[in-house]
Amino acid sequence: MRWKVRLIGSEIGLKYLSKSFSNDPEIFAEEDEFYIQCSKFERLSEASEVRAAARELVRTIRSFGEKDSIRVENLEASDVHETLDDGTKHIDVQHGDDTIQVRSSTRITKVYEDGPKETIFPSADRTYERTQQALEDEKVQVLVGIRSRGSSWVNLYRIYEYVQDNIGGDRNIVERGWWSNEQKDRFKRTANSREAIGNEARHGTERIPPPSEPMSHYRAIYLVDELVENWLRHRKNL
Repeated sequence: MRWKVRLIGSEIGLKYLSKSFSNDPEIFAEEDEFYIQCSKFERLSEASEVRAAARELVRTIRSFGEKDSIRVENLEASDVHETLDDGTKHIDVQHGDDTIQVRSSTRITKVYEDGPKETIFPSADRTYERTQQALEDEKVQVLVGIRSRGSSWVNLYRIYEYVQDNIGGDRNIVERGWWSNEQKDRFKRTANSREAIGNEARHGTERIPPPSEPMSHYRAIYLVDELVENWLRHRKNL
């Protein structure tokens, strides 16, 4: 391929990404550095365009990788490497702090009664599948952009609105079994009620009554994540 982009971030996270990102896009190690290649890059002609595409792709990997407990929170696209047909190579260097932060990987430990502990590292396979899906489906890519703004109550509601709009209304969320009516109502009333969550609420007015048992922020994040996963499976099967 003509283009590859150097990645910086957690060395452990990059190693596990490289095990799953083996096709398109591909993440691989070369001379103690990690790079990403993608067929999308090959349709571009300028290094600046490739860097912009790589940053968008990395944002997608972070969005899905963080939910899969992969160390991607510091993942960034850096230098753009170009190899011409005659073998000539050019590097467009990204200026700034390129420090690689090495962290211990998230892991799950199982303890067996009659044997030693077994350490299991999270797989990036689902992150890879979801990243490919975003490359192929513009609606998924839009969701990634919304999701990248964080997990505030306001943004959780934006995600909820985007999903319900894409399946024809919030009634379909319940009819599909993704949420119950009780979950939907508690989420909406909590998110909109200043009395329930103070300044985090979508509305500044006190006129919106809170539910009898406001939903916790942690629970709201969990439910919205589950909603997104159901919607992604739905989009994949279209």
